[in-house]
Amino acid sequence: MTLYTVMPEDLVWQNGASYEPAPTLEIQLGGLLMQVEPMSDNKAKIIRLLNCELADYLNPQYAPGSIVSFLPVIEQNRAKV
Repeated sequence: MTLYTVMPEDLVWQNGASYEPAPTLEIQLGGLLMQVEPMSDNKAKIIRLLNCELADYLNPQYAPGSIVSFLPVIEQNRAKV
C-alpha cells in the first residue's frame, strides 16, 4: 500500500499497533458462503462473499455492509453404516 500524505507518520499510524480486527464468522445463507461480523440478535454485517455465482456480486442484498439475519444450526455428523 502506498500512502501519499503531508501528515507526519506518527499521526497516520498512531493507532496501528493497538488495532484489532472485529471477530468474523463464515456462514452459508441462501446457498452463498460469506464472511460476516456478528451483531446482536442473530444479525450480522456482511464483510465479503466467499463462494457464490458471479451474478450474486451484483445483488444489492448481498453487498458488503448489508445486514442479514440468520439462525445458528448445529449439524450432526453421522457415520454411514
